[in-house]
Amino acid sequence: MADGSYGGDKAAVNASPRGRPPLPQIIPEPYGAYALALLVGVAGSITFVWLGLPLPWFLGALTACLVASVAGLPVQRPSPLSIPMRAVLGVAVGSAYTPALLDRLPSMIGSLLLLIPFMGVIIVLGMAFYERVAKFDRPTAFYSAVPGGLTDMTAMAEESGANVRAIILVQASRILVIVFALPLWLQWHDGLSVGQAFASRVRIWEIWPFDALVMIAMGWGGWWLARRLGMAGAPIVGPMLVSGIAHALGYTTTKVPLEVLVVAQISVGAMLGCQFRGLTLKEFTGTMTWGIANALVLLVVTGGVAAGVSHLTGFDPVSVLLAFAPGGQTELNLLAYILGLDVAYVALHHLTRLAIVILGAQMVFRSKTDWRR
Repeated sequence: MADGSYGGDKAAVNASPRGRPPLPQIIPEPYGAYALALLVGVAGSITFVWLGLPLPWFLGALTACLVASVAGLPVQRPSPLSIPMRAVLGVAVGSAYTPALLDRLPSMIGSLLLLIPFMGVIIVLGMAFYERVAKFDRPTAFYSAVPGGLTDMTAMAEESGANVRAIILVQASRILVIVFALPLWLQWHDGLSVGQAFASRVRIWEIWPFDALVMIAMGWGGWWLARRLGMAGAPIVGPMLVSGIAHALGYTTTKVPLEVLVVAQISVGAMLGCQFRGLTLKEFTGTMTWGIANALVLLVVTGGVAAGVSHLTGFDPVSVLLAFAPGGQTELNLLAYILGLDVAYVALHHLTRLAIVILGAQMVFRSKTDWRR
């Protein structure tokens, strides 16, 4: 996910969460469930394109798979596509970096410094909300409040005795609300064309074989290097950094073709939507509702802070909003890329956000020998 993700198991796919008999197995599991999720995602994307809704390839797939998951259809997050599709988006975001970026880095320092206290404030307020209002226990409240690195958060949360299922639902709800609300707001309030805009107009038949190999090398090599270094969000962060450095230094100007971007968006949207599979009414009215409420508050607070940061630093307010929004870095970087905004600014802030929350969470995790006081 977007900052992290989790996958379902085979038994969960075969058994409907509502006790319904499974659909006939035409393709062996789990590939039948993967294929069904992608087909549902494609149908949702086409529907969003037809309706003229924002970010159709991503949000359409997400919405359709979310509905299918809650309805009990045997869809499963197509996990084999997780790394390659996130790597594609990482290479695409990195390709927006230019040689002029190196000259602009000093101007971003002030904005990056403001991000640090902002993260601290929303984590403290979020933890207080989940512990005192939602009545979560302390470790569950903390890992629910930290906005980022879902895979890392759930791993640490499990060892802390937290309710991992609640954390997954709350974190996924936060990402879901933010990635839905921001495109809608930008299209209907700011008049930005989020529906059909694409930063890349390169078509797949225009790509030379050597350029295709360069992109594959940046994607695979970046992921491998980031994984070896233990970096959070390695499937997108590594390729984004390698691609960004190569483009910023002028070693390559190749762009990810439009058709590949569409496939990547559908795949990532389907993966996020399928994470709500097996959601019960009790979980929705309880745990997930708290996550949605907190996400809405975060959006309002982020909007106010972004306006202030834009005024102080002079950066475009929409770019600042996407940079400070505590959503999934994959989805927000994608939105910035599609809109042709200051992708380098947005991506750098999300890398900093991830570093802050992961390092901070690990420090807290290691210092707490007894959460349940």
